[in-house]
Amino acid sequence: MKILFITHYSFLYGANKSLLQLLIDLKTDYNISPTVIVPEKGTFSSKLEENNIDYYVFRYYNWLNSNTFIKAKTKIIINKFLFKKVLGFLRKYNYNFDLIHTNSSATNLGGYLSNRMNIPHVWHIREYGKDDFNLKYETGIENAGNYFNLNASVIITVSKDLKEYYSNYINPEKIKVIYNGIKIKNNFEKIYNFTDPLKICVLGAISENKNQIEVIKALSYLKNQKKQSNFVLYIVGDGLDTYVEVLKEYVEKEGLNENVVFKGYIAHVDNFLKMMDLGIVSSNREAFGRVTVEYMMNKIPVIANKNGANKEIITATNLGYIYDLGDTEQLAEIIYKINENRKDLKLIGETAFEHAIKNFSSKLNTDNIYKVYKQVVVV
Repeated sequence: MKILFITHYSFLYGANKSLLQLLIDLKTDYNISPTVIVPEKGTFSSKLEENNIDYYVFRYYNWLNSNTFIKAKTKIIINKFLFKKVLGFLRKYNYNFDLIHTNSSATNLGGYLSNRMNIPHVWHIREYGKDDFNLKYETGIENAGNYFNLNASVIITVSKDLKEYYSNYINPEKIKVIYNGIKIKNNFEKIYNFTDPLKICVLGAISENKNQIEVIKALSYLKNQKKQSNFVLYIVGDGLDTYVEVLKEYVEKEGLNENVVFKGYIAHVDNFLKMMDLGIVSSNREAFGRVTVEYMMNKIPVIANKNGANKEIITATNLGYIYDLGDTEQLAEIIYKINENRKDLKLIGETAFEHAIKNFSSKLNTDNIYKVYKQVVVV
């Protein structure tokens, strides 16, 4: 089976991490021949090269963005020409694909190509748009929903919460929930920290929607009100300098310079996570929670808020901790109790690991997606 994959950005964050593992597994387990279209070169295309996966670079704009009305309308017009360029290239070189798989709701290029080439289209929705990234569809979400209905054979959402959200705009009978998958590590012995300062990690792009400020506020309460200071928070990732500066200024103002470390982007994060004791997910709304599962796969207990899909991953009290978004005192109290009862690190870390490998493995994800392919492709 020959499949054309389309993605919406060039970096190796959540959506493209999931896509990369899917491509590798499809090649290995199902003899799929993937070709990927990317809007520009970057860390993601470098990984495609490392794994001998064919790709082409074509410039196009996402229809899920933060543009002003006039800018959005201008890019809609420009995209018509850019999309035709991609279509012309595929037709000129007689590319015969059995299926198109778009990796995000952020671009509608796959819908366009599917319609023009009469090829089945699987559309993978991984984001809410407004609630998680403060982005909106250029056409409005109602019109976008109609476009999804008309130009997708099957729509995959990465959580039940995301399906419920889009079912207001898309025929729910077209939507199938398939959780993201993380590559399972061999069962390993984690060294749990019972005496040294608690090492806390917040992993991911630094942005207002990822809400790192909430964690820092909770730690300020923990140190200044609860008088507990034997902890270090590691903020891993990069982002807009303006927001990073806001975080650093708050750290300075609250006297947390010795308790908060900005690590920047780390390419091989697994080695770093081995040293962490506790992971926090404070995003405004997670469509899935890849970072949550990455923590669990590393036997790291997780604290996450109730919004989005977090509660679909942390389904019991022995798998992690749930707090109310915005309640920094509640978050601080959870950290305080964990720090006072370090034995819970091992109890929850081990249980969460077993839960994650059973429910969120990359193999399970690939197998379920391949079943969708078989439903829509006649080979």
